[in-house]
Amino acid sequence: MFRKVILCLVCALVLPPMLFLRADVTHKLNIGEVNSIQVKRLVGESRTFQINDGYEEIIINKVINWINTSIATNGREIRAYKSPVKLFITMKNGDIAQIEPLFRCDTNNGKTECAIVDGQVLYTQSNLKIPLMSQDLYDWLLVGWKYESYGASKEELLSETLYFRYYTHLDEKYADFIMCPKIESIERIEGALRSHIIQASALNYGAHHGNVLYDRIRFTISDTQENGIKITNVSIEKGISEMESLIQCRREN
Repeated sequence: MFRKVILCLVCALVLPPMLFLRADVTHKLNIGEVNSIQVKRLVGESRTFQINDGYEEIIINKVINWINTSIATNGREIRAYKSPVKLFITMKNGDIAQIEPLFRCDTNNGKTECAIVDGQVLYTQSNLKIPLMSQDLYDWLLVGWKYESYGASKEELLSETLYFRYYTHLDEKYADFIMCPKIESIERIEGALRSHIIQASALNYGAHHGNVLYDRIRFTISDTQENGIKITNVSIEKGISEMESLIQCRREN
């Protein structure tokens, strides 16, 4: 019995602490402290998303939110395994967190077999590994990141251009609503080529770096030769849902 205890102690000393899963420490990240995220595949593909890029910041926000809302699960000891893809999160202070698919490894008759666990990832920071459950994060890590667009689409650029043409006609108290502008609809007035009714919306920039929900402005624009530009029907939606903000920014997928 004594020899078994000694053997267990020796094994505990020899095995690196990185090989143990922990679910009793936090995996929450502050988006204001994130500098960039990078996905790297074993075969060489990679892509980096920078927080100072207005388009890519929305993607980073989405990923960090998945991490923060994921569920830490009780894990067991695992063996080191070469993952096909990893996500590196670089903080502004230089710290790096890492996320990769979670593998379960079992040994039978001296042969070890490892299989990926659907919907689960492994979060690593400061030599601690935490198993997390998040189907959205798992799907994005394996496939979704490759389909994120590069820069704004033509539709987004047109919406931005048209929105900011009318933005200066809004009351100054709405000056913060400049994020993810969208032209909801545009119609001619009685068929006239130079007269239009436009429905527009945008999010408040003030919620950009905070852990608070966005507010959204909606308003109607009447643009005619006879009467010029008039803004009416201004309304503010307070604290819209995360999904609504992603839809507003065209980042729901």
